[in-house]
Amino acid sequence: MFNCCPRCGEALKPGFLRSGQRSVLWTPFDEEDRFTCLPGREGEFSLPGANLWRGAKCPAQYCGNCGLILIETKEEEST
Repeated sequence: MFNCCPRCGEALKPGFLRSGQRSVLWTPFDEEDRFTCLPGREGEFSLPGANLWRGAKCPAQYCGNCGLILIETKEEEST
């Protein structure tokens, strides 16, 4: 991941993006009446570390200066 914010150049703080008892879903679709946070359409995905019962715990980096949160959507492969 990055050491510095790609927007402002400040140092990033490591941490986690977390959710409650649901996963965090990225979707290109704007639907207000959606009742699930599980990926169901092409192009949708849950964050790495997502668990249906315990929620998501995804490694992330945060810039306190501009408020940007960076996550990697693919888990690193061990070599």
